[in-house]
Amino acid sequence: MAVMAEREFNERERMLSLAAVISTSLGVGISFGIGFPLTALTFEDWHQPKWMIGLAGAAPALAVFIALPLLSRLMTKVGAVRAIGSGCVIGSIGFLALYMFPSPNAWVVIRLLMSAGFALPWLAGETWINAVAREDMRGRVIAVYAIAFFSGYAVGPMLLRQLGISGLAPFGAAAAITVLSGVPIVLGRHLAPPLHHDGTQSFLWAMRLAPAAMMAAFMGGFAEITNLSLIPNVALAAGWSQDAALGLLTVMTIGGILLQYPLGWLSDKMCRINLVICTGFLFILFSLMLPWALGDAVASMIVMFLIGGMILGFYALGLAIVGERIGPADLAAVNAAFIVMYQAGALVGPIISGIAMTEKPVHGFVATVVGLTVVSGALVVVFDRWEQRRAR
Repeated sequence: MAVMAEREFNERERMLSLAAVISTSLGVGISFGIGFPLTALTFEDWHQPKWMIGLAGAAPALAVFIALPLLSRLMTKVGAVRAIGSGCVIGSIGFLALYMFPSPNAWVVIRLLMSAGFALPWLAGETWINAVAREDMRGRVIAVYAIAFFSGYAVGPMLLRQLGISGLAPFGAAAAITVLSGVPIVLGRHLAPPLHHDGTQSFLWAMRLAPAAMMAAFMGGFAEITNLSLIPNVALAAGWSQDAALGLLTVMTIGGILLQYPLGWLSDKMCRINLVICTGFLFILFSLMLPWALGDAVASMIVMFLIGGMILGFYALGLAIVGERIGPADLAAVNAAFIVMYQAGALVGPIISGIAMTEKPVHGFVATVVGLTVVSGALVVVFDRWEQRRAR
């Protein structure tokens, strides 16, 4: 069982604590916003097959999926601040290694290693947020966290458009931003909630505590990472230029930014599970419109803006459900399981989509994300009903 030593925060301390971890998420978001399209477009320049591009996009998810059971215990042993700082340093070194070893196989291995490091600030940061946020504001606090991360992710492709994908500049900039993103956490270290984990319970046990939230995480994983990894390639297959494809990715992330607070506000006012289902329905609708929309610049931007809001909404809503349904004693363990499920989706989505895109890039992509959304959305409903029966 995970055990978290509770601490009473006054409102000023609560706000400063949340500000520190949310500021760090902004920097980490920029790193992700550079890393994913940099990898996809570089592999395209290297004339790698679509399945290899999908594998490279899934490498970070695979790394976290494998490493997280160990990292969750490491995080609680060294503390949230050291975990976040160490992860930022590892990620920074990883970007420099990508520059030093320019080959597809080396990049897959490096992305695996640096992504295992990035898992530390991810897990520690989200556990921190759910431990400190008040229940009546949880949805909006998590929305602000998501906004900060996706704002960074929106900046990433814009920086990449200015820096290009070759030479030291994109790798050096990403390395510097990644290591500097840990500074707010170091400055706010006295406001970190202490975490403990006795290691006696399995991830399966943690997943069973909140299975509906786990499926929301899976939905967020495949929808978000498949789109972020492969939308530039989908746009290229539809005849778009490289700059325009990156611009489309930026529009999608802006949609994620601007639509999160309304979703967070709604999640504090209504049933979060129902909101997850509504979000899934809208994501399916907008995804089905994508092949038509890519023929028109304005229509494609509108559709991708709306898709951006939906894909980030899955994860943010699921994380709020974890905080709503899980007590402090089990929060660290369940949040780790939540990320595992997110990474399971992030692993499955790009690989299946990459294979499906081999013959028909646009329609193969759409068929994959729509099919996975239908199945996982149905499981959200089934598991939520099972949780309700268990609670009676």
